[in-house]
Amino acid sequence: MDARPVVVGYHDRKDSREALAWAADEASASGLPLQVLFAANYPGMITPPGSSIELEPGALDAANEVTTRGVAEALVLQPGLAVSGRTEITSPARALMEASEDASLLVIGSRGYGPVLGSLLGSISLIVPAKAACPVVVVKPACAQTRPGPARRVVVGTDGSEHAAAAVEFAAGVAERRGAPLEVLCSTGEPPLYGVTTMDPHEAARQILALAEAAVAVAHPVVEVRTHCTEGPAAEALLAASADAGMVVVGSRGRGAFTGMIAGSVSMAVVHGAEAPVAVV
Repeated sequence: MDARPVVVGYHDRKDSREALAWAADEASASGLPLQVLFAANYPGMITPPGSSIELEPGALDAANEVTTRGVAEALVLQPGLAVSGRTEITSPARALMEASEDASLLVIGSRGYGPVLGSLLGSISLIVPAKAACPVVVVKPACAQTRPGPARRVVVGTDGSEHAAAAVEFAAGVAERRGAPLEVLCSTGEPPLYGVTTMDPHEAARQILALAEAAVAVAHPVVEVRTHCTEGPAAEALLAASADAGMVVVGSRGRGAFTGMIAGSVSMAVVHGAEAPVAVV
């Protein structure tokens, strides 16, 4: 089993506390340790390289206190969980990306269309998922209590690309751990669809879904898999499915319906509009 921790961005405000609760629950369900990460980038903490400016007295202690509160809160939520704290004197985006190198999962909170870890949601949701070395889950306040399970399926979009296949594998792993059904969606609304030779988008989608279902059956035979060929834009299909889902999973650099996912409209639409936590793989 991968013993790398689940890392959660924390800054002692409501959105990060909700992300912390979600991350602690996920770490417990996965049998992994949790690392609480606070990036102290407020005035007086970061100085230019070679600068003679000294840190404001007590600033580092104050930053470590924030991290300590996060660790304590996680232990209240999950008393048996192995929890550690990490304080970085840098920007939230950089701290998160560096932490992702040794993480199994990165969890960040948001305030809807406002800040994530003190930065704009737009910039963080583009930079961190695009460059992180592990899957990233964005937890919004409206879905902070949402978890995958028997009554809430895991939804994943695929277009037959390599990156979409990685998203399907991640989603299947979550579904297996949580005892949740897995729904695999393929949209015909934004061709081309990759990995098939037919020019008919509906037949292409059916072939892609059949291949995805077969791959899950081999790697995760206990997972109940449902497939759905949807019309129209991929983002619309994923957002509609998120209403009663436990998690929505998307690939980071898909093709066809998921072209340019991180830099394009689909990722932003799903992260901003989904009614469930969103994992970008």
